[in-house]
Amino acid sequence: MISSVFCYFLVFCLFFFPYQGFASPTLNLGEIPVIRLHTDQLTPLQIGLALGRQTKALFPNIKEQYDAYLAAHFPPSLYAQLQEKILPSLLQQLDPAYQEELNGVATAWSLTRTNQLGDGLLSLNEYQLINLLPDLGQLPGGSGFGVFGKASIDTPPIIGRNLDWNSTPELRSLQVITVYQSHHNAMANIGFAGIISVLTGFNDHGLFLAYYKAVPYSSYQHAPRLSHNIHSSVFDLRKVLETSQSIQQAARYLSKQSYLYSHSILISDKKSIQVLEYPRGGVAKLRRWNSRTQVNKAWDKPQQIAVIGCHVLASLPNNCRDVKESYHWIRLRQLAVFNATNPANVHAITDILSDTKNRLFEIFNASTLQSMVYQPETGNLYLYAAVANDTSSRSPVYQTYLNIIPEALRHQTTNGKKHLTLWLITSLLFVLSAIVFWIVWQGRNLHRK
Repeated sequence: MISSVFCYFLVFCLFFFPYQGFASPTLNLGEIPVIRLHTDQLTPLQIGLALGRQTKALFPNIKEQYDAYLAAHFPPSLYAQLQEKILPSLLQQLDPAYQEELNGVATAWSLTRTNQLGDGLLSLNEYQLINLLPDLGQLPGGSGFGVFGKASIDTPPIIGRNLDWNSTPELRSLQVITVYQSHHNAMANIGFAGIISVLTGFNDHGLFLAYYKAVPYSSYQHAPRLSHNIHSSVFDLRKVLETSQSIQQAARYLSKQSYLYSHSILISDKKSIQVLEYPRGGVAKLRRWNSRTQVNKAWDKPQQIAVIGCHVLASLPNNCRDVKESYHWIRLRQLAVFNATNPANVHAITDILSDTKNRLFEIFNASTLQSMVYQPETGNLYLYAAVANDTSSRSPVYQTYLNIIPEALRHQTTNGKKHLTLWLITSLLFVLSAIVFWIVWQGRNLHRK
């Protein structure tokens, strides 16, 4: 009898407390570093100092690497225009906390005062410019696709994002995940060493944001025209991750701001996935899977959604002039085959992101710097990051990152609460069974006496 109870207890423990393994202290091939900043009782300046010191220790030549990247992408005349006319206005609109954090990183890196691209040094202005690249015209592209509800294997969303961006070996070698965490909340920035603005990120509530261009050409060869009260889109993404919990809250804040370029934000929480489409000079609008789209951008895929490098809402101007973007939409629609009887899992989403059909128009292509799948419910991240000296991979390998945001900080959804309730009920039943067994056993002993 005792052995039966012990076996039951063992099975119970194995079922409810499965072995999770231990994280390796070393990086696997294709894995990028995770930098953790514990922000409790730190000022923004101190946070920047901590980030600067950690990144400098990881990448001793980080200043030379960023300088080489800038020199490869910005003609001196354009850099001068951006530095004199655009950069000061954008910086003026930044939250003072972000300005202090930038200064902290700059102090830790001992930046120079000389603003000369390609000199092997990095100035404060050059560093600030790197943090604001999408607001200065170097807009990241790529494709995105996600499923939720009956189209997802377990109903919570599964979201995929390809980041297509002109890069250099220097930039590719500086890819990191930066996690800001306190005792009460956390945010992960999937980006580059020492860069505090956000292109892709998620928080402890499972809110996920990804930035996409929505212009029909690469505009960073020309200085943008300034308008009144222009905000930084990539710093506003960070602000949202620090203050919002849901798609609605994120969209409410971002829709109130003015930005220099048309773009889209792929947004997911633990219930749904939507796309916020922002037309420069207009009003941002949310696109759901069943929103009315342009005539040549039909979409009839329940609880599945896609994003490309242009706007597709019927209520916005048609700016899809790039054949590649139109092909991506068609291809994503072909691949969106999921429903209640054929739900998507993580592997199915990585298959879509790594699709290479139709040479020169591939979803996964030579410009794909990062490709990732994120699960807001579990916090799991599956990430491919292009290797520094090789962008020819035709079959990306996705590294698994568990507990990027510690489980203790992740907020439970209704599903999570149901699982907890089930666990508590099962535990209570086990305890009651043990008590009943003990009473019966004691009764038998008394009867024998």
